[in-house]
Amino acid sequence: MTAVGVFVATRWEADAVRQAFSMPDLRSIGGIRCLVARRPQVDWWIIPMGVGPERAVATARIVLAEQRFAVVWSAGFACALGTARIGDVLIGTQVRMEGGQGARSSFECSPAMVEWARQAMQHHHLSVQIGPFVTVPRVLWRADDKREIAERAGAIGLDMESAALGLVASERQIPFAIVRTVSDLVDEDLPLDFNLFLRPSGWAKGVGACLAHPTSLIGLNRLRIQSRVAGAQLTAVYRACGDRAVFEGVA
Repeated sequence: MTAVGVFVATRWEADAVRQAFSMPDLRSIGGIRCLVARRPQVDWWIIPMGVGPERAVATARIVLAEQRFAVVWSAGFACALGTARIGDVLIGTQVRMEGGQGARSSFECSPAMVEWARQAMQHHHLSVQIGPFVTVPRVLWRADDKREIAERAGAIGLDMESAALGLVASERQIPFAIVRTVSDLVDEDLPLDFNLFLRPSGWAKGVGACLAHPTSLIGLNRLRIQSRVAGAQLTAVYRACGDRAVFEGVA
């Protein structure tokens, strides 16, 4: 039986992937609660890694030290750095850690998995872009910062975990893939600085920022709607992958 590790940052992304499968089992690895969807040919492990590269590295090292996977996938939401619509599927060919200092910071995705995922999306008529990703250590919430990264990197997608997962996959010599859906666009500001929520005691500051700028609630509602669309597409993506794996396995 082939096992695929699907790593996600947040519970919203985990819920979206989970809905692609029926009745997953709950498992714990090193204190990390995972869901395992057992399907013919493939066991799909849904693994919450937390937000940001440091949490992603720590979680991946714990899980991959105890569980063998044929391939690991970075799943969830992404910012589109090119022309795209909310909910479009982005498949990575490689990923670079922005601001990497000295250590290796660029990781290739498995060409076989890129093509496998592309064919699964094509069969289900899902809109797909294929190209490089960039991982950053903090939330880029201003459009100007997103555009600056897009112009410099020439990438199609932006996230906070894929390069970290690619690092650990390379350490373990496990094929690596990125399959995400678009939740925000390069030319739009996020409603507030979400980095506030990632710091110790940051929720109080984040709530304070919302109260100080009530118009941010309009932006939060827009982002909630966009995330709902991206989540529904993420479910469709992994349902398509699960269906293909039943008949063909995973390359």
